[in-house]
Amino acid sequence: MVEILRFAQDDNKILAASKMSCRLFRTIALSLAATPLLACGSDPKPLAARTLADSARADSIARARQDSINRTLPGYVVDSIFPIEEELRRFRLAAGGDSATKLSGGSRSREELVRRFVRAVEANDVGELHAMAVTTREFSDAYYMDSPYSHPPYKQPPAMAWSLIQNPSADGLTRLLRRFGNNPLGYVSHTCDPKVAREGRTTRYTGCTVRMAGAKGDTIERRLFGSIIARDGEFKFLSYTNGF
Repeated sequence: MVEILRFAQDDNKILAASKMSCRLFRTIALSLAATPLLACGSDPKPLAARTLADSARADSIARARQDSINRTLPGYVVDSIFPIEEELRRFRLAAGGDSATKLSGGSRSREELVRRFVRAVEANDVGELHAMAVTTREFSDAYYMDSPYSHPPYKQPPAMAWSLIQNPSADGLTRLLRRFGNNPLGYVSHTCDPKVAREGRTTRYTGCTVRMAGAKGDTIERRLFGSIIARDGEFKFLSYTNGF
């Protein structure tokens, strides 16, 4: 009888231990289900670092995408991290050549400049057309600080401002010579917008058109070039951007 009672007590202990093991197993299982599974022997720190790196990369991509969108919006202004003086120094260094504090190689009046332009187009004289246009150093040394590009709301670094002028100007001159080079233009007169831009010591003329004699005796008005600037009595083309 004593042995039977001792066996029964041992059996109860085994049963209690078994129940405790089941409860412990269920607790561990639920805990594992509620947390991300980690590989055996893995360190949670590298996983956290990777998560932060992925988040930073996503933020960087989002910022780059938004910046691209911003650049297409009207009125977008590029604000350089360098002061204007440093931007100009770098731009002049890249351009090379001597300082140009005034315009040279232009004409003494707007009418004289336009007539000279017409003759150069008719002769397909690229060298003469380049001589009548503002040079890189004239832009940086004589005009940039007077221009709208040097202050808000149109502020741009000089290198960017120059490219915004020159790229369409070069394309426009190519198209102009392809269409009218080595042909008489029949020049009659030219006009520009009556509202003249006064920019420091520089005067800028925009909206210029040329009146040309048509084949039927009529006159045709065309935009053959872009802005003209005058400084200290010297007139030059700022741009050959045109209507073609």
